[in-house]
Amino acid sequence: MDFLTVVIAIATLFVLIAVGFGTRKYSLIKDNHIHLISHILVNISLPALTIASMQVPETAKTMGIVDQMLIVAVAYYLAAFAFGLILCRFLPATPEEKGVFQFMLVFPNSMFMGIPVALAVLGQSSLFYVILFNVPFYFLVFTLGVWLLARGRPGKIDLKVLLSPGLVAAVLGLVLFLCQYTLPSPVQSGLELIGSATTPLAMIVVGAMLATLPLHRLAGDWRIYLTTALRLVIFPVAAFLILSPFVSDHLLLGVAVLMIAMPVAANSVLLSEEYKVDATLASQGVFISTLLCLATIPLLEFLLF
Repeated sequence: MDFLTVVIAIATLFVLIAVGFGTRKYSLIKDNHIHLISHILVNISLPALTIASMQVPETAKTMGIVDQMLIVAVAYYLAAFAFGLILCRFLPATPEEKGVFQFMLVFPNSMFMGIPVALAVLGQSSLFYVILFNVPFYFLVFTLGVWLLARGRPGKIDLKVLLSPGLVAAVLGLVLFLCQYTLPSPVQSGLELIGSATTPLAMIVVGAMLATLPLHRLAGDWRIYLTTALRLVIFPVAAFLILSPFVSDHLLLGVAVLMIAMPVAANSVLLSEEYKVDATLASQGVFISTLLCLATIPLLEFLLF
């Protein structure tokens, strides 16, 4: 593993977070700007990235890989969802906070950060596997993820919150993937260009959210560290122990475990802001877990592989 490459990939995200932090501190970005940027990301940039990323070829050679990776990814999300529901029954938190904690437990930053880290750790051949792992992510984050966040708000869940551009994009991307329809090159390129804005803007939003906190609150509390320990260490180790007897493809196993070991998804901040729950808590989770993964990812790679 090229440790320096991993460090650079993670440090780049912190540069973006620092930009958001600084621009909010000096009032170049105001609270209403944060919400506007999040709204654009959730309703335009993320849907474009979703459709573009699900343009995965399924040749005869890769059909077995596709099936295995999708089964592994869906099994992970279902297990993490069930575990999160049980854990949060005992976690001291408001209903809104519980939804955010459950979201952070279920959804790793497997796209924004997963691709550069996987390329650094496992090489170019891992890219196809990473994209496959993220196919269920895009569908579930706009259904299960939105439900987790929205159900913590006062009153009944308005089903309209589920009928978002993100869900439409996830369904469309999944249909295109299953039908193996390839978008025309200009359309695909346009979607990729719009989607490429997602990572930098998402990290800037995280930094801007953190800038609104007093310095002593940047580090969060013990609940953030419990969530981070589960997200970065317990879940990937459990996945390795469960999957290794059944998965013979070492690259598939490595990518699955590495994606599960990613920090909290930046989407947690964007969707929390969009649906008006605790976006500050989500920002703390993204910040702390991204910082600590600088140590946990190399350690897991050394111990497990």
